[in-house]
Amino acid sequence: MSWIDYSQNVRIRDLEESLGSAYSQMTQDRKRMRSELSHLKGDLGQRLDRVSATLDAFIELSDLRVTLSLFDGMAITRHRTLQMLDGAFLGELRLDDVPGYWLVPAARGLHHLLNGDLPRARARFAEAAEIDRERALGFTALATALTSSENAHLLGSGAATELLPHLPLPEVRPTRVQRALWLLSADGSFGDDAREHLLLSTLRHWSAEDARVATVEAWSATAPSTSGGRGRTPSKDPFAVRSRTAKALGRLREQVSHVTGPNGEDEPDRVLAPDQASVDFLKETLRLLVEEGGPEEAPLLAEARALRATIENGGEKVEPPHWNEGTDDVATLIQRDLTSTDTPLRRRTFALVVQRTTVLEDAERLAADLNTPLPETTTVSTQGVDVTIDAAGADQGQIERVRGLISERHTAGGDARSMVWVTLGIAAVLGLLALFTMNGFLWFLTLVSLGGSVLAHHSSTKGRSEGEAAIAEARRRTDERIAGAVEEWRRRRLQAEEETDAARRDLREIRRMLSV
Repeated sequence: MSWIDYSQNVRIRDLEESLGSAYSQMTQDRKRMRSELSHLKGDLGQRLDRVSATLDAFIELSDLRVTLSLFDGMAITRHRTLQMLDGAFLGELRLDDVPGYWLVPAARGLHHLLNGDLPRARARFAEAAEIDRERALGFTALATALTSSENAHLLGSGAATELLPHLPLPEVRPTRVQRALWLLSADGSFGDDAREHLLLSTLRHWSAEDARVATVEAWSATAPSTSGGRGRTPSKDPFAVRSRTAKALGRLREQVSHVTGPNGEDEPDRVLAPDQASVDFLKETLRLLVEEGGPEEAPLLAEARALRATIENGGEKVEPPHWNEGTDDVATLIQRDLTSTDTPLRRRTFALVVQRTTVLEDAERLAADLNTPLPETTTVSTQGVDVTIDAAGADQGQIERVRGLISERHTAGGDARSMVWVTLGIAAVLGLLALFTMNGFLWFLTLVSLGGSVLAHHSSTKGRSEGEAAIAEARRRTDERIAGAVEEWRRRRLQAEEETDAARRDLREIRRMLSV
């Protein structure tokens, strides 16, 4: 009966463990299903919201299109203008007059310009400026720069000078149109007179406002030389600091020379078309200006663009770009123009002149760090003694002290020599006793004592030879260590002097290139 009870208890325990395991698995599956269901509900909710927002935007856009159909004359003007900007040739431009809409006379001016009728183009652009001066002048400057570099010089330079008399202060964010006119002026697309005017007026304005651009870290930062290993802090060693500073000044001189070199102002009298990297930005800015619409139409078009962006982004609201929106601040844009190798050279030169004071201050600061005195002496530790090293070499008194310590540590002790004399004394005494008594055992002891004396003498001689060899080797290693330290000290000081001389030449060259 006990065996049957035991078997039943075992089966019951097995069943209980199986039930517990199944319950635990069911609990985990339930939790996972709840988590997945919650996530699925969230995704479905977000998707439904975005689909709903898309449908709402689509319906609102459909209603807006009906309202915008009332402005067909403005829409046709924009369409024809964009066609001409995209390179389409329109033999005849027929546009209805739209009161208060500057783009109609501006489009006619662009048509005359593309057909080579400069006087009539100038008159039409002036007519557009009487309606809306800012937009008409921006259109004139950008459109002429994108269609003909010569036209930009004749018509666009005046518009650019009026719209952008000087660069804003470094912390200000210019508009897209201001940045576009800045690029064209700095690149020389409006001619050298417009470029020089913007440069000088900016310097005068910033000087009056006591404004300046921050340090060009990409040019003047010292290299993070470390004492070894990744992630270590820069070495505080004076020679390493001097070397990093000199190299930083050399890199600064190289960067300035790249901008102000022989090709920095190549063919200064030639009017240059905008570079390809800037054309996309200029075209987009001009297109945004054209697509803004007339005074009554502009709010509706802005709302339509926002709704269209919502539809295109799957219900997510996105703020569409505007021709007059802000860009990065002036300081950031100047440093980008100055340090980017993709920037046209004339624009880099423009940025360097604007930031010349800061670059010079960086150079002077680095040069001032070179005046920090270097240590006159150093020490090398050997045999527990710090030996001082200067320009003349190592301290001879300390070297003699090291030699004395080496001799003391490696000189054989007197135990072996004492043992020779002790064993000889014992052998003499035993020999006398054996001679008087003629005892064989005493003679044996005498011989043993003599043998011990011989062994002690041999051991003493060997220890003395080994000690002398050890002293010679220790002194040789010490001399080599001190001589190497002296040579390294002289090499580092010579290198520091050479780097300092090179850095001072770099400073003079930087001053010369910046005409100071």
